Amino acid sequence: MGLAPETTLPDGRVDAKSLNLSGIRQLVEGIGKEDWRALQIYKWIWKRGASSFHDVDSISRQARAELDHRAWLPMLDLATRLDSEDGTRKYVWRLSDGAYIESVLIPDEEHPGGRRLTLCVSSQVGCAMACRFCLTGDLGLKRHLSASEIANQLLQVQADLGANRRITNVVLMGMGEPLHNLDPVIIATQNMMHNDAMGMSHRKITVSTVGLVPAMKELTARSPVNIAVSLNATTQEQRRQIMPITARWSLAELMDCCKALPLPRAKRITFEYVMFKGFNDQMDDAQRLVELMQGMRCKLNLIPYNENPQRDLRRPSDLTVWRFQDLLVSRGIHTSVRRTRGRDISAACGQLGGAGHLADRVSAADPSAAWRAAQIQAARRGETRHIEDGKGDLLGSPSRSSRATDPPTTVTESAFPNA
Repeated sequence: MGLAPETTLPDGRVDAKSLNLSGIRQLVEGIGKEDWRALQIYKWIWKRGASSFHDVDSISRQARAELDHRAWLPMLDLATRLDSEDGTRKYVWRLSDGAYIESVLIPDEEHPGGRRLTLCVSSQVGCAMACRFCLTGDLGLKRHLSASEIANQLLQVQADLGANRRITNVVLMGMGEPLHNLDPVIIATQNMMHNDAMGMSHRKITVSTVGLVPAMKELTARSPVNIAVSLNATTQEQRRQIMPITARWSLAELMDCCKALPLPRAKRITFEYVMFKGFNDQMDDAQRLVELMQGMRCKLNLIPYNENPQRDLRRPSDLTVWRFQDLLVSRGIHTSVRRTRGRDISAACGQLGGAGHLADRVSAADPSAAWRAAQIQAARRGETRHIEDGKGDLLGSPSRSSRATDPPTTVTESAFPNA
C-alpha cells in the first residue's frame, strides 16, 4: 500500500468521507441526480453521522443503492478509551489495516476565554520527523491518514460525548506531522468547518508543524485555519540537536517564512516551545526568543517537558519556567504555560504512540523494522534520511543557506542520549 491511505476499495468504491462538498457533488452527478441532492447527502454524512448510504432516507431507495455501489462511508473502530485523573480522555482507534492512532480530549474549565473542550487529532500513523523528545517518532512513518480518518476522530468523539458536551476547539497536534500529509488535512478541515458539516469555526482549528516551509505557505494560501510552529530552540545548532528537520529548512528560513505569512489582521502565529532542563531553559534562551519574535503577531506557548522513562531528558523546575515566562512577558511577548494533562494515561504532549498496544508496529515481524530503526537513529545523530513518499527529500540535504554557513551538528550524548 505504501504511505498513501487506501481511499478506493478493491471493488472500485471510493471513500466518500475523504471528499469535500465539491467531491460529493461529482459523486451525485455520476448517478444522474440533481446538484441539490449532494448537500442533503453531505449533511447526512457529517451532521447526522450516517455510516451507510442506506441511512439517508431523504433520497430514493434506488439512489441509495446506486451510491452504495459507488462509494462507502467508513468509520473508525474504537479499540479502547482511557480516562485520566485530571479529566483528560484518550481514544485509541484501530484502523482498517490494523494500525492504531490516538486522539486526546482535553477539558479546560479555567481557561480565561471561557470553558474549553479541545480535541487533539492525529494525522499520520507514526511520524517521519524523528523529533528527539517525541515518542511518536520512534514508530517511524507507517502511513498517512485519509481525510476521513482525520475528520472521523472529531465526528466520533463528539458522538461519544453526546449533545450536552460540545467540542470547542480542534488541534492537529496528535500523531504525525500534519503538513507532511497536507491534502487530506485540508479536506478534513474543510469538512470540519463547513456549516453543513461539522460547523467548527476556522478560528477554533489549529494545525501544528515542525516547520515544513513550503507546506506552511501552501496551507495559509488554501485554508483559513490557525497555524502553530513547534520551535523548541533559539539557535540553529540547538534546534538541529532535537529536530532533524532543521537540516532541511534552517531556523532562519523558518522564521523568515513565519514573518512573511499573509495572516489576517485578527490572527497570530502560535509558537510552541518545549522546555528541557539545562538545554533551552536559560535566560539567554529567553532573550533570544524575544529577538526571534520581533516583527510578528504571535503568541508563545511554553511546554515543560513531560518526562518519560524512555528518554533521559528532564523537566525544568516550576521556578525556572516562571522566570522564563516572566522575562518574555516583560518584553511584550504574549506567553502562556501549558499545563501537563493526561500523563497517567500517556496522553500528554510527546507521549502518543508509546502505549503497549503500538509496540508491535515496529517488530521483528515487520520486514521494514530494521530499516526504520536505522533511519531513526541516523536522524538523531544529526544525519538525514530520504522519505519515500513521492514528495521529495524532506529530511534530505540541507538548504543552500544553511549548508553554506552551518557545519553538520551531532547530538550531544550527555544532553540527549539515545533512547
